[in-house]
Amino acid sequence: MASILDIGLPPLTHQDILESASRLVDKHLAEDRNYLDPSELLKIPSHSQPTVSGLHDFDYPNMMEAGMSPDSLAEFVSSKRTPLPPLVVQEFGRVQCNFLMGLFPEIERAWLTIDSDIYVWKYEDGSDLAFFDGLNETILSTGLVKPKPGIFQPCVQYLLVLATPVDIVLLGVSFIKPFEGSLAGHVEDEMHLLPDPLFSIPTDNTYFTFICGTDNGRIFMAGKDGCLYEMVYQATDGWFSQKCRKINHSTSKFSFLVPSILNFTFSEDDPLAQICVDNSRNILYTRSEKGTIHVYDLGTEGKDMTKVTALSSSSILQTASTIARTIERSHFESVVHISALTKSDSVNIHLVAITKSGVRLYFTTTPFGSPARRPCMLNLVHIRLPPGFSASSVTTRLTHNVHMAYYKKGSLLLVASQGEENDLLWGVSSDSFPFQKQLMETQSVLPVDGKTKAIFEVAGQTTVLTEKRQLIVPRPDPPAVVTQHVDPPRKFIVLTSQGCNILTKLRPVEQLHQLLIDCQGPEAEEVKAFFRLHKSEHAAWAASPAWFWHVQSDNSGGLSWCRPHASQHRAGAGHMPANIGPASYASGGMGMHTPGSLSSTVVFSPNIHAGSSFGPVASPMPGMQPTHMSTPAHGMMHGYGQSMYPTGVASLPGHMQEVIFSGKHNGICIYLSRLLRPFWDYNVCSEYHCQTSLGPASYLGSAFNGQELTMTLELVRDLADFVDLNSKFESSGPMDSTMSMMHFQPRMMGHMDENTKKRLHAEALKIEKISLQHIQDLLHRIEEIFGLWKVLVDHQFHAVAEVLPKDQQNQLRTMSFKQLVVTGKEICSSLISCLIKRYLDDNASIDSISTKLRQTCPSLYSVNDAMCSRANELLHAARINPNEVERKQQLLETLKLYKEVTMPLQLPAVCKQFVGVSFFEGIIELTLAVAKKCDPHNLALHYYQSGEPPEDLQGMQVYMQRMECYSCVTNTLAYLWSASISHPQVTSVPKTSGPPPAPDPTRITAAEADKYKNRILDLGLKSDDALFHSALYDWLFATNNTEKLLEIQTPFIEAYLKRKAQIHSDNVDALDMLWKYYEKIQNFPAAAKILSSLADRYGLDVPLQQRIEYLSRAIMCAKSSTSRISSAAGGEFLHELEEKMEVARLQLQVQKAMCKLPMNPEIDEALSRLNSELVDITTLYEEFADKFDLPESKLAIVHCAGLCDSALIENLWQNIIDKEISSLTRTSPQTQVKTLSHRMIAITKLYASSERYFPVAFIVKYLEQKSCELNFDPNWVFRALLDVGTHPEKLLEIYDRMFKSRDPYWQQDQKLRHLLIVLHGFLSHFADNPTLITERRRFATRCLDAVSSYLVELQAMSSTDDNIKHLILNFKQLQAKLDRLRSVTF
Repeated sequence: MASILDIGLPPLTHQDILESASRLVDKHLAEDRNYLDPSELLKIPSHSQPTVSGLHDFDYPNMMEAGMSPDSLAEFVSSKRTPLPPLVVQEFGRVQCNFLMGLFPEIERAWLTIDSDIYVWKYEDGSDLAFFDGLNETILSTGLVKPKPGIFQPCVQYLLVLATPVDIVLLGVSFIKPFEGSLAGHVEDEMHLLPDPLFSIPTDNTYFTFICGTDNGRIFMAGKDGCLYEMVYQATDGWFSQKCRKINHSTSKFSFLVPSILNFTFSEDDPLAQICVDNSRNILYTRSEKGTIHVYDLGTEGKDMTKVTALSSSSILQTASTIARTIERSHFESVVHISALTKSDSVNIHLVAITKSGVRLYFTTTPFGSPARRPCMLNLVHIRLPPGFSASSVTTRLTHNVHMAYYKKGSLLLVASQGEENDLLWGVSSDSFPFQKQLMETQSVLPVDGKTKAIFEVAGQTTVLTEKRQLIVPRPDPPAVVTQHVDPPRKFIVLTSQGCNILTKLRPVEQLHQLLIDCQGPEAEEVKAFFRLHKSEHAAWAASPAWFWHVQSDNSGGLSWCRPHASQHRAGAGHMPANIGPASYASGGMGMHTPGSLSSTVVFSPNIHAGSSFGPVASPMPGMQPTHMSTPAHGMMHGYGQSMYPTGVASLPGHMQEVIFSGKHNGICIYLSRLLRPFWDYNVCSEYHCQTSLGPASYLGSAFNGQELTMTLELVRDLADFVDLNSKFESSGPMDSTMSMMHFQPRMMGHMDENTKKRLHAEALKIEKISLQHIQDLLHRIEEIFGLWKVLVDHQFHAVAEVLPKDQQNQLRTMSFKQLVVTGKEICSSLISCLIKRYLDDNASIDSISTKLRQTCPSLYSVNDAMCSRANELLHAARINPNEVERKQQLLETLKLYKEVTMPLQLPAVCKQFVGVSFFEGIIELTLAVAKKCDPHNLALHYYQSGEPPEDLQGMQVYMQRMECYSCVTNTLAYLWSASISHPQVTSVPKTSGPPPAPDPTRITAAEADKYKNRILDLGLKSDDALFHSALYDWLFATNNTEKLLEIQTPFIEAYLKRKAQIHSDNVDALDMLWKYYEKIQNFPAAAKILSSLADRYGLDVPLQQRIEYLSRAIMCAKSSTSRISSAAGGEFLHELEEKMEVARLQLQVQKAMCKLPMNPEIDEALSRLNSELVDITTLYEEFADKFDLPESKLAIVHCAGLCDSALIENLWQNIIDKEISSLTRTSPQTQVKTLSHRMIAITKLYASSERYFPVAFIVKYLEQKSCELNFDPNWVFRALLDVGTHPEKLLEIYDRMFKSRDPYWQQDQKLRHLLIVLHGFLSHFADNPTLITERRRFATRCLDAVSSYLVELQAMSSTDDNIKHLILNFKQLQAKLDRLRSVTF
């Protein structure tokens, strides 16, 4: 069968381990919270449905049936007896009228009054005897109360109230040491009674029997007249009040204004005997001698006084008899004691009264489920009979002789008379039966020498480790077993006429300790019975503190045998009770457990140890319900198992099996969870508000004080030492950290063979060991967190937290202790950094605090952290060191320390510090060292050179890490680059008056920045780290520092540019950089090819104009290449480039022409295409110039292609002229002529040198026709043609041919006259500018011949037309001018 541990799974991280172990803590804390309120234990459904208990065997289980003698499980033992001080004994002889005895448990003193004198001493040892003899009257009653705040001097810590028949006196009580808030501190202090009374008021003939105070300083007194009085005192007199007065609350609060003789109207038949105050609810109760109980409401703040109700003894008797009909009425008579139950005792039950038969009567003052409601009634809700009332009880019943009782926190002490001189004390407690569904109690009986005068519990024993946070839903305190590890044993003082008896209430840990001593080892039946009683894990946990006591005690004496046996109990070896044994798989066939319980304990351990005489776990004791079952609570084991067990095991036979942890495992978990109970789910910080000079401010303080942390840290360390000492974990590789999710369901194992069972149990042991390893890791982390927090508290936590970044402050503000332990390593590191920074800011050495942190929290503050702290200290010293040589040495030592750090370094923060001290060389050196350290096998370079394949996750990870390192250098370069640019100072209005502020010494000048920048670049370029060069070049490229990049001459630059151009082929900038680099190194062929490819690339990222520029540069490079090395291929490539260049220029012309067209989607698409690629000449003509009717472009294309088609060319010129004229229709004729002339000159200049593409005769003819039609200036055509270089003789020939050709167009008189006017103008232009012709005589002769023919034609026309006459005249004048011109000798 395959093992569940053989499944290959990824290893758990340390945080996974902490989270899995923390779920166990959560689980056991949840179990510890699963206790019931006393009203639920007593099965009281509501305040109107009273119940009775004590009639069944399970109410007071018989320990003999469980295998334990009453003495072996005694909860109350007499630990010390102290006789009365000798001086006090001597004073008994002078008693004349009266003597009283009692206890002041608040200050751990006993007192005795003899007539008018009072004596007070320490009942612990009879020392520190103090007395007061300043009274003249017999003392009738005494009381020790707290003073009201703000009235007396701070040295007055208590008030001693003495009542005599005549007056009531208040004496101040002080101690040598100032009161620090810890009541136990008074034990060692010397008590002093101030000689002069602070206040004294008359009694008005009232006999006071009892005095009691509240926590807020109010003083109440019980009168023998049956009235409740209050002694009110204040600092000054008021209008209607004196400094000190008494008020009768049984009559009126203004009774102090009424004469005493009028107040004495109450009967003394039922005097008040006791006052009891519930300070948590501010309720006061009184008891009369006959048993009447009154209830008073002191108000929400405890400052008011309202009588609520009263319940007479007869009413109580009647109600009790109705509830418990089978019990004799006399058992409910004569209430001898009442005790208030605070909020920490019960939510629903508020008062318990004890009768002289030992019967407890439980009362409530509000309806159940209304904890916030003020008292409104007094209802009897439960009757608890004392031991001896069950049918099979062997306990002797108490007779009607209980004369004194004490009840607090579930423990009851009854004092019954046993003759005239002695008493018998009964102790009843439920601490041995926590987490039960009903109230179960044990009883102890102790003899008392002498008559009992007073019983009280020693006050001030509450530990600092309590859950003092407010609960949303009120709950009573947990059972004593939950807090026994930090709470000292409860002690009770029984004061008799013979002295003081100090009783100790044993906790389970002391009971087990005593059992092991008495039985000489764990083999005794009573030890086994103890484990059965408390369940295995709780008993194992109870044993753990005992073990610590033995480990830490120097005088173990006869207990040396206990160490190995205790070790056996915890390690699961040797002889042990079966329910403490190792982990196993649950067996459903044992028939001992039911589902739905609250924890997982070992319930099956079949013959693990052959030598053991113990069998499986015994069934619970008769009448007891099993508290912890075999099936874990839903979500508890599964939560932990998520990181512990595989998701499934196919080879397990039949059904899955549940792993049940052993008692030792769960005992450790329980102990740890109870240690952490006051911390685990609570926030580690509290926000405090204060008023400063700048206004209100708030800061974060620790929610735990130093005393809490110190005490818990010691206990956690003890537990960690215990686990470390007894750990027998296997350290085999994968098994220790590869357990994954699995939650076994309990099934039958009976059908398995023995080998399968052994295999499963072996695996269960391994799983438990892994779980214990996780708990061990959690323990060490908790120990370190407590130690660190203690250090932070000792160093003013609020000042350290104030340095944290705001986001971490907000995170810390809501962080619980659990979160701090499991996921708060980063916060802890930040707090440590802030603490170190405080030392550095104070210029203090960090050696001591660094050593302290290394000892306290080595995993949170490692050797690397210590080295970083030392480096920080050196940096801080270098920053303020004026000696340049020493400063340089400190910086180099800092760099050396940082380079030796093995853990991941916070490189950006370190580089920022280096910038602060201008140690820029250190930045480049440290960055390269850290990058190399994080990738020792150069996986990142392989990943880079392989083209960054996405499947290479490991290479990608280290590549990103190295890039993050290099970014520190590039960020520094960016800073220096910016600082090296001088910026003029901007003047501004100063914010404050006075001299200008001093310049920032850390700010470097532009010259220094430029020097450091160049230095870093030089050092970086000398590096042999190819990846660093890549990162540096990337930065230069991204910041447009291409000139600097082209200046670099390293073996890596060409490969970088080629790779960048290859990988980022869509990036034009990379190709740009590459051809520039080739051009710079005079590799012209490579540059020309790249430029040609750039021109040919498809896409809009390279516009057409840029393509032409690329072709131009490519031609230059190709020419440079052929000039140096001539080759046929080079010449051919150059020719190809030149042809491509011609077509590209035509494409640009087409593009410009198209841009003038009205925009539409078709044109937009065509323009986009022209910008995205170079097209061939045919495509350019057909799909662009011809398609969009661009005659000028078509003419250019025909010219470039060398196409000789006269008709096509003439047609194109005609289209060009028509298009130009049509574009000018909306302008004046003069503007049209001027614009058209300029356009024709520009166009004809392009083709004037090529007669084939410049048909002058056609152009002249068509232009003159248009000019005639549009009545343009007759001289503009020939002038334009002359401007483009057309020879005058050529023009004369063309015009003359036009006139003589007898073209029908010109046969009309008007048009012919226009042509003659043009001819006159042209010839006149020559006559006026003879220098236009070199052979002027010959040209003049030709002109005279032409004029003669024109005159003949004109004279043949109508002689009556004035225009003709004028034109003939003009020609004749021209003829004369030409004739003179011809006759001139040149």
